[in-house]
Amino acid sequence: MENINQLNAFTREQYHDIWVRINAGSLLDEEEQVIGELMKQHKEFYKDWDSTDFDYEYDIDTEVNPFMHISLDSIVVNQINSNNPKQTRFTYNKLRARGDSHLEAIHKIASVIAENIWDVMKYGKEFNEKKYIQKLKHLR
Repeated sequence: MENINQLNAFTREQYHDIWVRINAGSLLDEEEQVIGELMKQHKEFYKDWDSTDFDYEYDIDTEVNPFMHISLDSIVVNQINSNNPKQTRFTYNKLRARGDSHLEAIHKIASVIAENIWDVMKYGKEFNEKKYIQKLKHLR
């Protein structure tokens, strides 16, 4: 548990640093740009990006963990950008064509990733890309 808490604090500190540098107009590497753009699109989390309370524990029953949220969103954006797996970009484009906003489409795909990560963490299963792709095909 101690290692997870340290990892969470480290990740939050990195995100805070990206936020500070984005607001200062500093140059970011490619991955930081993806994260920074997503952070800017989530105004509801601005107070979290500004916070230096890196040890705060979010209540999973009542609070959204904005750092996990952006991490999942960035996985989706990276999959779309790399077209790997191809179904992610296809699903994103399908959802957009049906009227979903950019973030709505990303969030729908991220929910499928979260389900698969939950199976990995809770049941010790390996990530099943075929199952992931099947679930993406059924997103509406």
